Amino acid sequence: MPVSESSPDPQANAEPPVHALGWFWRGVIAGTTSVQGLVLFASMVGFGGLCRDIGFPLGAAMLSTLLVWALPAQVLVVGGYAAGSAAAVIALAVGLSSIRMFPMTAAIMPYLRGRSTSIAAQFLAAHFVAVTAWIEGMRRLPGMAAETRLPFFFGLGTLLIFSATLATLIGFFLAGTLPRSLAIGLLFLTPLSFLIQLAHNARDLVDRLALAFGLVLAPLFAEFGGRLDLLWTGLVGGAAAWVVHRFMKKRKEKGGA
Repeated sequence: MPVSESSPDPQANAEPPVHALGWFWRGVIAGTTSVQGLVLFASMVGFGGLCRDIGFPLGAAMLSTLLVWALPAQVLVVGGYAAGSAAAVIALAVGLSSIRMFPMTAAIMPYLRGRSTSIAAQFLAAHFVAVTAWIEGMRRLPGMAAETRLPFFFGLGTLLIFSATLATLIGFFLAGTLPRSLAIGLLFLTPLSFLIQLAHNARDLVDRLALAFGLVLAPLFAEFGGRLDLLWTGLVGGAAAWVVHRFMKKRKEKGGA
């Protein structure tokens, strides 16, 4: 039966095929234009300078960026080395510090997990989850097609982690020219940037409450919370924000009824 000129073409509205390598390179390009990536680069320059100042080996400093991939935990490694702490103690401190990554990983993985995504790919993607990659991922991934997210995130994470390793190398060799106070100050760019981005992206009341409670409770737990100060701040501040949010929501529902 001949097809008339007015008959719709079944391929006309079909989406173009997804090329994983192409979306990987799009992620790389996104990383090069990321303001958060630039902040991370500057912070890792400071970390490299700090390593040089305390005599931490260059190879170990770069390896910590590749494997640990979390600036606060890396500072714990370097600080423990400088203090002469046992390896088991340093490993425990790094593990406790990295607990904060669990909620971030849980929030972003639904965007990266597909029907055909292997467990190995999910574990590899989880390794790339850190403050900078998480902020950029949560900003970009929701608006992307499901099958493009994982290769894009791999490209983004690869660029960030290797640029951070390069920045560690640069900072190590610039240590003689960087003032110690500047090198230490650069380390605070990432947490400050993270706080600003969280405040900017906070849309619901519970988000704003969690930030407010966290800022109020952080100094208190820093003084009395021991090594788990960050964990306690998150648990107490987040729980308080949720309770207040639920209370106000129920009160509003009753008032509307």
